Amino acid sequence: MNLTPEKIFSYAPDSGTAQRSKSVAHAQIWHTLEGNGRAIWGTYGYVADPFKVQVDFQGPAFRCSCPVRRKPCKHGIGLLLLFSKNNDSFSVVTDPPDWVNSWIEKRDEQANQKPKTKNQKRSPEEEAALAEKRKEARKKRLFQMDEGLSELESWLTDLFRQGLATLEGHSQEYWQNLAARMVDAKLGGIARRIRQFPLLMRAENWHEKLLTELGDIYLIVKGFQNIQQLPEPLQDDLLNLSGMNFKKGDVLEEGDTLQDHWLVAGQTETEEEGNLTARRTWLVGEESRKNVLLLDFAWGDNTYETSYKLGTVLSGEVAFYPSAYPQRALCKQFEYVDRPFDLKNGYTNFSAFADDYAAALSANPWLSFFPAFLKNTIPVYQNDNFVLIDRQNKELQLLADEDLGWKTVAISGGHPFSLFGVWNGRVFQPLSAVVDGQFRPLVVNE
Repeated sequence: MNLTPEKIFSYAPDSGTAQRSKSVAHAQIWHTLEGNGRAIWGTYGYVADPFKVQVDFQGPAFRCSCPVRRKPCKHGIGLLLLFSKNNDSFSVVTDPPDWVNSWIEKRDEQANQKPKTKNQKRSPEEEAALAEKRKEARKKRLFQMDEGLSELESWLTDLFRQGLATLEGHSQEYWQNLAARMVDAKLGGIARRIRQFPLLMRAENWHEKLLTELGDIYLIVKGFQNIQQLPEPLQDDLLNLSGMNFKKGDVLEEGDTLQDHWLVAGQTETEEEGNLTARRTWLVGEESRKNVLLLDFAWGDNTYETSYKLGTVLSGEVAFYPSAYPQRALCKQFEYVDRPFDLKNGYTNFSAFADDYAAALSANPWLSFFPAFLKNTIPVYQNDNFVLIDRQNKELQLLADEDLGWKTVAISGGHPFSLFGVWNGRVFQPLSAVVDGQFRPLVVNE
């Protein structure tokens, strides 16, 4: 390969990625740098859970475990750039790690397979072989996860016996080591929650909040011990919570689908680990009355692949991720339509809302969000809190700072209106409102 900088930068998806790759093309900031005659690879970033970066010279082809959507990312380009100017930094190994071998083997298999046309289906034999391969991979993954959960159960049992006060004073390294062991056991979802414990312990009433989180994790542990007795959709929820992700291609191809007109009813953004931003967009189905979550991620200064404008109406089909209470979905196809949205769903009182929430929890006890339109409700400020009051004079506490709270009160003007938001089991976060048939966003992401 003629590895000139110009040639290497030509593999980048855009000039920005090429420019940013220069900042990672330094050997001293990588944890490992290895290679053989076929490929090079390295680990970079957070020590306990680093990005795994690899470049196959045949192609070339790039792969990185970072969440950047546009590939190759700066880590892959930077790794190749580093190799071109300082290949002595790479150790030559004859036995690459499993994460490298599996990728190279998969590429070789794909290269040797006869290409299929878009509409060509697999033969029954191919389907059976693929199903068996998935079964074996799942079995191996479950074994690793079970080992990690056994260790976690022992830790939780000791903690409950000794008391939460014993956690005070633990260093950041203590939590990172515990999280790293969960990552090694393929329990990335639990590892992310553990890394949030130090932040949680700095909050007011941290004992109560941490105990709630620990109880949720303990429920995951006990659920895993009986996973074979659980319905398959609930097994999927449990695996997803623990760290097993579902491929978008599988969801689009195999997930349950639903066609409808969808109102873009609400949107939130949260900062995740490692300069990652998560955007949650909520759609409301006109005929199906189904609430749908579209979850997107953006890394650093990158933008999201798709923009959704609040208050617009989409006509399209969504495919749901497997779940005992399906919410998260992917848009298979959609188009914006210029037409009013007939708001048919919604709760006219909090009792009906509570009943449906209880039913959702019985289907999936790990449910994080419960979106809803609340009709005929009035926001008020009382006892230093913003609350909603329905026609039965029942109250629901709002998750709102002063700006959002008073904005909600002002839009209502003291009159009943329809409010869309998300309930997290304790408080209701208002996202938008419908007043006199007009959609009014309350939370707008810049």
